[in-house]
Amino acid sequence: MQTVDVIVTPTGAANLSQLVATNLTGHPAVILPNGFRDDGTPVSLTLLGGLFEEAKVLAVARAYQDATGFHLKHPVVPLTPPAPTPAPVAG
Repeated sequence: MQTVDVIVTPTGAANLSQLVATNLTGHPAVILPNGFRDDGTPVSLTLLGGLFEEAKVLAVARAYQDATGFHLKHPVVPLTPPAPTPAPVAG
């Protein structure tokens, strides 16, 4: 982390090893909302910082939230589950 202040990466199962590494090493990490997929499920970004550089990570997180407003949006949750799709009739 000598040449960068903060690493920005998508949050997700594929990047889970990064979060495990930060838990083991003590590097600060912040996860922020970053919009929604086409199906309405939320997506997020992870900001990773150097050791003892929580202030930098939090400053970048705050600037991102102020610039985007994603933290103010909420997914639409249906009140009733969707009806099951009928199975095709074999013919």
